[in-house]
Amino acid sequence: MYNKLWHQTQEALNSLLDTESQKMVEPQRNQVLIFQMLATFYIKYVQIFRNLEMVYDQIVHPQKRILIRKILDGVMGRILELKNEMVELELTEFHYFDDILQDLKLAPQQLDIPIPKYFLREKLEVIKEREKILAQILADTGLYTADVKYYIKAIPLEEAVKLIQIAERARQGRLRALFMKQIYLQEYRAKQAKLLSERMADTGAAALRIQKVWRGFHQCRETEKLREEEMIFLGM
Repeated sequence: MYNKLWHQTQEALNSLLDTESQKMVEPQRNQVLIFQMLATFYIKYVQIFRNLEMVYDQIVHPQKRILIRKILDGVMGRILELKNEMVELELTEFHYFDDILQDLKLAPQQLDIPIPKYFLREKLEVIKEREKILAQILADTGLYTADVKYYIKAIPLEEAVKLIQIAERARQGRLRALFMKQIYLQEYRAKQAKLLSERMADTGAAALRIQKVWRGFHQCRETEKLREEEMIFLGM
């Protein structure tokens, strides 16, 4: 399984290296296109790193582990280089990859860079020695509390029941308050919707009344004009 994943990751890495070499030959002046190119490479290298880290953690063959370790270190170095190039390009350490993630059909969680497990294993002795020194310093200053025992005081059954009842009543009160708030909001929204509909109805009635008045006025003017034309025609 992990051998297959290693081969797939190696093929993806070779393809990415070919694509990267071709893109680097073609000069780009558009800052947006340059960032999209760097971000795409960065995301793909992160995916390769995650797969290689998983493979290196599971494969036990010594020669394969040596080779995978070299590739893994190189991929981590390239990720740092791409990150530095993006920071220098945008002058910020925070970048947005939403569009690129959507194009690559990846989730934001797949951009997380886990700490390689071999970091902890290889530095286990250093970590233990550091913890020992820290414990000694705390013990010398009187702040070391590893041997301190905390005693829990038992309470009577009646007092425990009373505390539980108080907590339950408080919980029910919060639920009741939340329920009443929801009812109030529903009534408020219904009232606002009713007022809005009434205002719209009033606006429609006012517009209809204005139309009636204007039509009557316009018809009176037309009638007066026709009467004058008829009087002129009759010579009166």
